Amino acid sequence: MSYQYNGSMIQIAHPVQSISVNKHRVIFSDTQGLKNALFQKASDARQFVKWLKAS
Repeated sequence: MSYQYNGSMIQIAHPVQSISVNKHRVIFSDTQGLKNALFQKASDARQFVKWLKAS
């Protein structure tokens, strides 16, 4: 599964085991390991986490 943000794709291999959020940065662990996503706005990071938890 993937999430598109500002023209780039963030690849997610479910299930997601952990999520950590720090304003503009979201770090999550899936079956492929630890991944780091950086967003321009904190609201974009929150929206990504909401999508990540729902999918």
